[in-house]
Amino acid sequence: MAAVAVSDSLVLRTALGAPMVFLVSGHTVLRAIGVRTTSALEHFVYAVGASLATGIGGGFALNAAGFLTPFGWAVWFWAVTTAAALVAARRRDAPDLPAWPAPAKVRLWQGAVIALAVLVATGAYALAVRDEAAYREFKYTEFWILPWADGESGRLTVGIRSAETQAQRFDLEIIVDGQPLAVFRSLTIAPGDTWTRQIPVPVLAVRQRAEARLYRPVDNRLYRSVSTLVPPI
Repeated sequence: MAAVAVSDSLVLRTALGAPMVFLVSGHTVLRAIGVRTTSALEHFVYAVGASLATGIGGGFALNAAGFLTPFGWAVWFWAVTTAAALVAARRRDAPDLPAWPAPAKVRLWQGAVIALAVLVATGAYALAVRDEAAYREFKYTEFWILPWADGESGRLTVGIRSAETQAQRFDLEIIVDGQPLAVFRSLTIAPGDTWTRQIPVPVLAVRQRAEARLYRPVDNRLYRSVSTLVPPI
């Protein structure tokens, strides 16, 4: 709890938190409820399962309490482990821990299969991380034009937001009632960037139609087109 409260170190949090999350909490719960096992390996498997169950229950509880934070998780596992340890200490029939079985001899082909399984799992994880970093569900450029808000007049707001995988270059043209109003050349928009500009426009007694056109200079073809109505005076 102290490490989570005062440090942002991922290494320190993992070193202290992983045993608590995956083993210690389940071990104390098993001792508290008096579960008897026949071997240390069986006890280890039961402890891991009980720890995972404790974590799942904690997720529901912390989410309901609005405390689903790293410090909230630290408090939860500390409270469960402390309570279970106190109960286990008061039990007179608490089972002794079983003895660890003698190590079995591992054959060469068994070791090779284990190494191959580790290699396949590691490679699959590395590929998944690489694909996740490069994956984009949608690759697009958002484009909009908006009239002024209530109480304001004489300006249009034009915006471009990029969700592409690489920087794009655009030409922007603003037209009001068929007449060119403004032109912007070679706008370079990087992935994740947003470009906005307020364009002054003459206000008339009649409603006007404003249109914004986005071109790619590479082929000079229309890429996006949006429009709005300019309110009259």
